[in-house]
Amino acid sequence: MQMEKTKQVAAIANQFIQNARYKLTPREQKLILFMATLLRPEHSDFEVYLVPVSEIEHILKTDETKKHGSFYERLDKLLDSITDKKISFPTDFTLDGARLRGHINWVAGAVPKYNEDGVLCVEFGFSPQMKPFLLGLKEKFTQFEFLEVAKMKSGFSIRMYQMCKSYYYEHIRHGRNVLAVSIRELKHRLGISDKYPDFRNFRRKVLNVAKTEINENTRLRIDYDFIKKGRNITDLRIVINEKDDLSDNESELKYLKTNPPKSAPRKSTASTKIEKRIEKLTEGQRRAFNTMTEYGVSMSFALDGVLPMIKGSELVGYEDFFVLFMLAFFEKKTNVKTDKDKVKAFTGWVNNKRFEEPNLYAQLMEQVVARKKRLKDMERINRERAKNIPASEFRKLLEEERAIGRSPEPAFTVQNKTAQASRMNRVGEVADLFSQKEESVKMATPVFDFAIFKKEHAAVFKRIHRERKVAFEPLKTASNYKQLLENSVQAYCEQWLYSQR
Repeated sequence: MQMEKTKQVAAIANQFIQNARYKLTPREQKLILFMATLLRPEHSDFEVYLVPVSEIEHILKTDETKKHGSFYERLDKLLDSITDKKISFPTDFTLDGARLRGHINWVAGAVPKYNEDGVLCVEFGFSPQMKPFLLGLKEKFTQFEFLEVAKMKSGFSIRMYQMCKSYYYEHIRHGRNVLAVSIRELKHRLGISDKYPDFRNFRRKVLNVAKTEINENTRLRIDYDFIKKGRNITDLRIVINEKDDLSDNESELKYLKTNPPKSAPRKSTASTKIEKRIEKLTEGQRRAFNTMTEYGVSMSFALDGVLPMIKGSELVGYEDFFVLFMLAFFEKKTNVKTDKDKVKAFTGWVNNKRFEEPNLYAQLMEQVVARKKRLKDMERINRERAKNIPASEFRKLLEEERAIGRSPEPAFTVQNKTAQASRMNRVGEVADLFSQKEESVKMATPVFDFAIFKKEHAAVFKRIHRERKVAFEPLKTASNYKQLLENSVQAYCEQWLYSQR
């Protein structure tokens, strides 16, 4: 397989990152990660991968600690060592009371070969035993940008960065950002269990170097707490945080005015394109967009970074709810204080695909489904009408209904809704967005009994269950999949029942 011009990102299973024991030089780790960037989510098995020698030369140049010999000598030595390096990891099997370890190689071979264009390459093949850790990953994995790793000079820094990032993104949603590990176990994972018996040398040559390189070259910031037993330091607590300055959207566009004065200056091409894209948004998307821009997110990032990640039939027409719960979760977990820093950190979360991790995405979708169940009939009907047409057409339709005497839908006020949403103190109690102000006496709504519905309308229940199961197929690996599916089925059954009245 030849290289593709894609973003150089490698995905590795968290189980492997946290438990595997190996030692690789900086250049070996960079080469392995570069090879991992060639894998694709759709691959069901390993292929052979052609890496141009020029790319390997670049990797060797980034390793400033090893400059001895000609390029040929260093390349030959690298290929010889990479095919010989092994990984060990604990398994669930025991023998005589001791846990057995697994032993595998990183790669099956490295052979020079020309590609179709006549470029000299090295043909690599991952060891088949690596498949569970690199292919078919749906949850509990971490992505690493090759360019971040390429800046590091220490193999210990790269390895500890992987451990810290995988732990942080798996556990921060639960409020945990401290990786606790014994010094003995950490040395095992770094492949140096028999080195640095004097802790002062271990701290100076491994821990301090890793801390400096991670803090200078990556999106993470780490610090250490040392735990003593008696006079000896036996355990380490790595405190992991995300940097505040993660946004690459510093040149944000100014908010577009809906009715600019005739004397307004001519719009730039970029502003015109964005305005046209905004005009195509549905009502739910437009409200999600407005919420994000009022929070401080740039318009281009809202359009290109956030809205495309909101997928699934459950969320069509309800994108604004999803954004509200995204921001609520972010506000609960982030440590930054100022509005500007929050925007930068939120942008970093989106870029790092934090919200797209299956369990978190399912959790947010479940909140949307629960919110949909509490909608009043008028809002539910209007959302269904609005979800497939541009917001401007939907609002025009409401104006026409006003003209012919039908009960009108009040205009949506972005400022009032998003001012509340941006603070996220009571997100679950945001007023119904598509329903008019209640001036008349509320009619009592019968309590929906799901158990009775399944008995009295068995055929309808089976049909809805079948349709919802298909819609939720992408979230099948989520830990709360069954509960999420049941909530959706109940909401649709309740909606069907009320539509018959």
